[in-house]
Amino acid sequence: MAHTDPLSIRQLEVFVALVDQGSFTKAARHMGLSQSTVSGHIADLEKRLGVRLVGRERTGVTPTGAGEILLRPARDALRAERNARMAAAELTGLLRGTLSLGGSTIPAVYLIPGLLTRFRDMHAGVTVHLLTGDSTDVVELVRTGDVDVAVTGVKPRARGLQVERLGSDELVLITHPDHALAAKKSVTLQEVLPMPVVLREEGSGTRQAMLEAMGMRHNERELDVVCHVGSTEAVKAAVRADLGISFVSNLAVVNDLKAGALAVVPVKGVSPRRDFWMVAREEDDISPAGRAFWNAVCELQPA
Repeated sequence: MAHTDPLSIRQLEVFVALVDQGSFTKAARHMGLSQSTVSGHIADLEKRLGVRLVGRERTGVTPTGAGEILLRPARDALRAERNARMAAAELTGLLRGTLSLGGSTIPAVYLIPGLLTRFRDMHAGVTVHLLTGDSTDVVELVRTGDVDVAVTGVKPRARGLQVERLGSDELVLITHPDHALAAKKSVTLQEVLPMPVVLREEGSGTRQAMLEAMGMRHNERELDVVCHVGSTEAVKAAVRADLGISFVSNLAVVNDLKAGALAVVPVKGVSPRRDFWMVAREEDDISPAGRAFWNAVCELQPA
């Protein structure tokens, strides 16, 4: 029979860590506990709820159906507990705790580090966790509450989110230095379209902007796509190997151009720009650390 007493935050924390880490050994190491302590917390939580929460297999630990149902409210409870502690610390002017940030490929490398420098100057007691992914992924992390704030190359359309523009970049056509197009001062889009292309994965803001610049919207069927890759660095590596051409952010190729590892070729009539956006849940649903980061970044933006 399930108990009606309030659940222990510590037990929920152990349960979430166990699911995330996939084994009792890894969860114990992650939390700095003994394996027997982790096992004891899970056993007690299962007894209190009257259900089995995890399946113990040779390949690791996976949540049962009941465990899957508990996982989201457990994460919500841990986030609420963390936010309560940070809110109390905020009253003293000494904000502490954890800031969870999300960043799509280009912002994570070229924008967020500079923003964090400003934030850390103001709130040195906050530890930052940065999760990266494509634009669609990081917006979803914000929506589900897995990160406090994200910076992305696609403006989200989901309800319940606030957004702030953080500037823009320009996509440039890159080729191998010995590619036939590299010798030209500029090319037309008609010259580009038949060439083998390296393309980012579905959900990437760079991919979306590239296809729109080439008149494809979200359809790649008219292109000779030689491979799909999951990051800007992978795109550049494929182009350096002369697998094909591609469009990437001008922010990402400064060092490659200096080293002569890549060439940039202007495309007549095509200068695709895309905006970067800071994204968070609405004001009442953002953590103190997330709100502090949001405010610090907004102060840096020109009026």
